[in-house]
Amino acid sequence: MTAQLLISVRLAAVRWCLVICIASCGGAPALTPIGQPAPRSPELVSVGHAVEPLSEASLVADLTWLTDPARAGRGSRSPEAQLTARWIAGELATAGFTPILQPIGDAPGQVNVIAQLGSPTADAVIVMAHYDHLGVIHGETYAGADDNASGVVVALAVARDLARTVGAPGLPGRVIFLFTGAEEIGLAGARAYVDAPTVPLHQIRAVYNLDMVGRNLFASAGNEEAKLAAVGLAEQPEIFDLATQSSSEAGLSLLPVRAGALQILGEARRSDDWIFRDHGVFAVDFSSGINDDYHRPTDTLDKVSRPQLVRMAKFLRLLVERTAR
Repeated sequence: MTAQLLISVRLAAVRWCLVICIASCGGAPALTPIGQPAPRSPELVSVGHAVEPLSEASLVADLTWLTDPARAGRGSRSPEAQLTARWIAGELATAGFTPILQPIGDAPGQVNVIAQLGSPTADAVIVMAHYDHLGVIHGETYAGADDNASGVVVALAVARDLARTVGAPGLPGRVIFLFTGAEEIGLAGARAYVDAPTVPLHQIRAVYNLDMVGRNLFASAGNEEAKLAAVGLAEQPEIFDLATQSSSEAGLSLLPVRAGALQILGEARRSDDWIFRDHGVFAVDFSSGINDDYHRPTDTLDKVSRPQLVRMAKFLRLLVERTAR
């Protein structure tokens, strides 16, 4: 293992070490259709998501909404997290999806938000991002701009862009967008989905998990090169090639990290992708790594790299369409 790869592994490991592991969900919760779509907030109407979802303006507008103090950090069991889920569902409905809310048994009142595009019988690619964060602790709000509002806005942007440029009839494969709740309290949302998946697990070709994608990898060490860690990517050579091509076109350099390296360090099963990996589903965790603001009140909107968000959205958009066949 090279020194750079070891550093990457340790950076990724620290991000997961604070997650509290809990038991798996007891039963398989039912899927519940949403009611009326959540209203769009006024600041989102003017930026023209349907015109250019992958633009900096669109991404930052979503990030601004998610990190607004009114959201109080989107704590995993909070009313603000419930509001965030409804907002995501509303935005997906506005884009033309028919989203559903899936109850999370280990976090009563909290839900996963799920939307699908493409052939209902094809193998699926899942794009996943958790929307919850730490909430308010000792009177301080943890905005969670990078962790993980950044992942949510990128996934949402790709969903909008695919819906407007490809649409269900034009996509030979199937893409499922999974916005999980209660990740910060033991990956409960991902566990709930695996317990009651909307597609049989053997029909899932790949899971792309976005968790902290709004910074530059190694930026805390003064490196401004546009890099992105990809945990587990090397296990599938064909998808590795597609990802490498897509990242190059988007101006990103991928740094593959084998999932087994995290197991050796004792830091496995600390992010949502592991729930799928443990069930034999190929999964990748894309991340720009931890930083000095990780799980601190200083993880705020102004610390997120706007160019990195745009690169990440363009990369994921290319990769998803190429693997959804």
